[in-house]
Amino acid sequence: MTVWEATLSAKGQVTIPKEMREALNLRPGDQLIYSMVDGEVIVTPKNIDLKDLAGLLGSAPNGPATLSEIDAAVAAAAGTNALDTADDDSKPDVAA
Repeated sequence: MTVWEATLSAKGQVTIPKEMREALNLRPGDQLIYSMVDGEVIVTPKNIDLKDLAGLLGSAPNGPATLSEIDAAVAAAAGTNALDTADDDSKPDVAA
């Protein structure tokens, strides 16, 4: 793992170090996605191919899944969340 250091400006801006820009093939105008996972910030260039991110979070606990298994898991999770109304009164309706 390579680590770079940057300083946050008074305007909340950070300059991406030249070596990092070159390693990620970033050019002026490229877009970045900021995510926070377990208190750590992850910056991902939108120009990166999703296949390049394979394994970023480690190995799957039960080994690789087939596309059918992934589809089934997504459908099951979506169905569970859609049918779970136990805490609906405690959360604001974000779709409204």
